[in-house]
Amino acid sequence: MRWASLAVLMFSAAAAVAETRVTLTGTTEGAEVCRFQARDREKPIERWLSAQTVTCTASDALTFPPGLWNVFARARGAVSVDPILVDGAAPPANLALTLVPAATLVLQFPPGATGVLYAPRHVIAFPAAERTAVPAGEELWLIVISKTVPIAVVPIAALEPGIERVVDARSISNAPAVLGWMHISDVDRDAMKTARGVQLPHIGITRAGKEVVAASLPGIDALNGAFVLFRGVSAGEADLRLDGRGWLPFRRSVRIAPQSVTLLREPIAARASATVTVNWSTYGDLAALERSLGSCEAKEAPRFELTISSCPDAKPGKSIDPASCTAVRKETLRSELTFGSVTVNEVPPGMYRAELRFGRLPPADVIEEVQPLQQRPIPLQVQYFEAYGSLTRGGAPLDDDATVTFPGGGIGFAPRKTGEYRGVVKEGFGVDARIDIATCSGKRSFVLTDRGMEIWRKTRFDIDIPDNSLTISVVDTFTQMHLPAARLKYVVMSLRTPRHPVLTRDVGPSDAGGAEGVFTITEIPERELRLTVSCPGYKRKDIEPFSMTKSEKKHLDVDLVPLGGSEAKVVSTRPFENGTIFWFSSASVETERADLAPDGTFHFEKTHYRDETMTIVSLSHPLWILRAPPVERATPLQVRFPDAAPQRDAEVTIDNAPQRMVTIMGVAISGLRVPQPALAQHLALRSVSPLVIGGGPLLIPALSESGPIDILRGPSSQIRQPQFIESSMRGFAPVATQRLQPRSAVVVFDGVGK
Repeated sequence: MRWASLAVLMFSAAAAVAETRVTLTGTTEGAEVCRFQARDREKPIERWLSAQTVTCTASDALTFPPGLWNVFARARGAVSVDPILVDGAAPPANLALTLVPAATLVLQFPPGATGVLYAPRHVIAFPAAERTAVPAGEELWLIVISKTVPIAVVPIAALEPGIERVVDARSISNAPAVLGWMHISDVDRDAMKTARGVQLPHIGITRAGKEVVAASLPGIDALNGAFVLFRGVSAGEADLRLDGRGWLPFRRSVRIAPQSVTLLREPIAARASATVTVNWSTYGDLAALERSLGSCEAKEAPRFELTISSCPDAKPGKSIDPASCTAVRKETLRSELTFGSVTVNEVPPGMYRAELRFGRLPPADVIEEVQPLQQRPIPLQVQYFEAYGSLTRGGAPLDDDATVTFPGGGIGFAPRKTGEYRGVVKEGFGVDARIDIATCSGKRSFVLTDRGMEIWRKTRFDIDIPDNSLTISVVDTFTQMHLPAARLKYVVMSLRTPRHPVLTRDVGPSDAGGAEGVFTITEIPERELRLTVSCPGYKRKDIEPFSMTKSEKKHLDVDLVPLGGSEAKVVSTRPFENGTIFWFSSASVETERADLAPDGTFHFEKTHYRDETMTIVSLSHPLWILRAPPVERATPLQVRFPDAAPQRDAEVTIDNAPQRMVTIMGVAISGLRVPQPALAQHLALRSVSPLVIGGGPLLIPALSESGPIDILRGPSSQIRQPQFIESSMRGFAPVATQRLQPRSAVVVFDGVGK
């Protein structure tokens, strides 16, 4: 009979679930569709050798029970060679199989043994019966199986169409064979689809100085999940290796057993390699520019080097630290060259950093991801701009040689004789940028810029270090005694509005530099200062904001009032840094906050109830929220921080959000919503705000996974509506929620909250 199509019905234990239509192409006389079970999608040992019971039907229906099923078709003088796998839980609506001319094998097995016929070129297998139709013109392997374990592999030469051949497998050869299998990742397989000229890898086993090469590998597109056969390998320790152009070297020691077949259950991992090509070029006379710079160290002949390094992937929301990269190639270049190209072959795909360095000039670098089998070069162009000007302190020369470090990696040098520096920069910078100065005698200073630097061919930019000082004495308000355990936090605010912190320093007793309870700060930028003084057992005091001129000398006396109420402690295996505790009522109203000392002690004055939350914020620990614990009479309160809980980051994006929109985000842990002021402080300590600009991303770092973590999406507004943002922060109302999933930092919201 001739087949045009076959309707295949898929049934569950109770009723039909779906219907699959099968289209056969080729000779279909006497056609039937067959299935046999597979226990894995990719591992050929589990896919082809786990079961040999075949169910065939020439009717309109073929039942697929739950599980994975290999499907093939056969007809009179024809068989399919498409390696089709069907999931009984979700069968496809349509299947197409092509029938090709077949031959017939008459197989004779040892008592109790079965077999599978495997076509290595097509990576397909057929359970072997006494008479089995096999594709003509194809080399075949008869894998003889006893109790689910291969005991022999018999190669069978290609047969002509219609031929019938008897194969006697009852006498197992004494020549040992090794049967392994290939694995190629999804990423590498996708890369191979578009790459040109990819060749099969060389795969061999070396034993006692003799190499046996793998037999009959399929094409590149079918290599994943293919069996690999080595014939005639003697027993003992051997070395298995894979290499070749376009492939990363793979090597593994294997033990060949003294039996007919040694089965390698672990895959032979074939990984596509990458090629890193850096095309570099420079602009201007680098040698002359380098000679114009001075240095604290003795002058050496400048080296012109290109370094190519492999880097780990960046954490969500963070850039790659160059210190984490490992050099894979260093190339010394001739100083007269202005362009060139350097290539590194057969390296693992991933992130690569190229750095070009000429003597004391600031290095130029670029970081890019290199895909498997990619040939696209990485461009690295180097151009410097000259800067010069005076370097003074309070308008007077420094009286010392000094180096200057500009934002973005620019450098300069000022000799004491002139007090004028010469430098080079790679990029401009704006107001509130930081410039660091280090004298050759070891004194370090910095300035915050009052104006930006535009990049021109040569730019004058004068630098004046403030020559001022501020002394703060901290005493007990009743005894007027100095408090040796006092701590000072000072924040320098920006010139730009809205004001934001550009520098934050915490000074403890050991950092005071003078008498206990007395702090002296020098070289303070001409900015608004915000000071906070604290001491264990005393109420924290915020000083009214003020500013200082570049030459002003100022003294402040700060009186601290002893705390009333109760002392408590958060117990942790490590000290707290910049710690604060927030209490909020069930109505989202702040009821109290307290400073957290490095040893975890704190004072609180009010009575707190179980319907309140207690949020612990610090720079040293992840964000944690809990129900306010009960306080028992005559028993100091102790709260144990969940040090063992995983610390999670969340990278939040919003699909299709306009760039002009800003969206407020929130966090809930164990079903308790973190108050927005506490979340804002947690993020501010890490130089982040709880806002997604446009579609993001926004990194919300360091969350304590003491329970399930939910990311809350708040309302969106025009980016230039600060009053809306401020009011929404106070009365945060989430419009959508996404659970942070295990082993994933990515949280994606739809453009419209729901």
